[in-house]
Amino acid sequence: MRIGSNLRTEKDRAVLRIRAKVLSASREWFDQHGYVEVHGPTIIPVVGDCSSFFEIKYFNSKAFLTQGLQPYAHYFVSSLEKIYTIAPTFRAEKVNTRRHLTEYWRIEVAQNCEFDTIVKVEEALLAYICQSLSKENVELFSCFKRSVKDLSKIQTPFPKLTYDDAVDMLQRDGFNIVWGQKLSWELEHHLSLQFNSPFFIAKFPLGVETFFHKSDPDRSELTLSADLLAPEGYGELGSSAQRITEKKVMSKKMTEENIDPADKNWYLNFMQSRAFPHSGFAIGLERLMQWICKLSNIKEATAFPRLHDCIYP
Repeated sequence: MRIGSNLRTEKDRAVLRIRAKVLSASREWFDQHGYVEVHGPTIIPVVGDCSSFFEIKYFNSKAFLTQGLQPYAHYFVSSLEKIYTIAPTFRAEKVNTRRHLTEYWRIEVAQNCEFDTIVKVEEALLAYICQSLSKENVELFSCFKRSVKDLSKIQTPFPKLTYDDAVDMLQRDGFNIVWGQKLSWELEHHLSLQFNSPFFIAKFPLGVETFFHKSDPDRSELTLSADLLAPEGYGELGSSAQRITEKKVMSKKMTEENIDPADKNWYLNFMQSRAFPHSGFAIGLERLMQWICKLSNIKEATAFPRLHDCIYP
């Protein structure tokens, strides 16, 4: 969808109708499974590296635009146990690709559970969305190269690789990658071409993921984390992880990361003194739409795409 297209074409209008149905199916699944919709602040302080955050002036203070529900999710989960939010997210990254926007929407979930459970929740939600779209919206997909039969085949459980598996696959296919390296878009794209359904890559090394993620009890150099990738070369849709909930462990991690004491205290105040398992995931709505509709550019997944070089979407 071109900037200024004003929904002129049937394809433009179909994208927005499907987007609305994706959100409707998401909320329907959440309602059926006892989740509570919540909303966190859009203007927040930050903890740690803020290079990808949009900085704003908040009266006489410095603040930033949110990149997710943390740390407010700690508070919501401690009171409500299973929560979700659908909200905008902002990233100050000057990247011009077919997969990046500076303002996008996320379906974000957090709940009182272990890592393996949150992975099952994420795949169950996505499978439900695909099944819902395949049953009712044949005419909308006539504008795209996607058949609803493709969506009807999306069933759980999804294939699951470990980070170790992914590195081995890439090395066998001739890519120059070493263990501990972050998986770039090119590497994700190659792996994504090997699958016909969404799949997970799990257990990333500590240096690749944020320090908020809990370590794998069986291998301390790994995190309890996973990326959800779309098939057919579309790459990452979202990510999940089990969070650190022990205040002492988090405080130590923050000290190691040289977090400012004021920011450290702000974050820790949302954590309960009683540690309970807390896991969550987030799926990028526009990336999900790009895969579902087989769109060549993520700009086509929203009516007013905002890029780093255009303030007038």
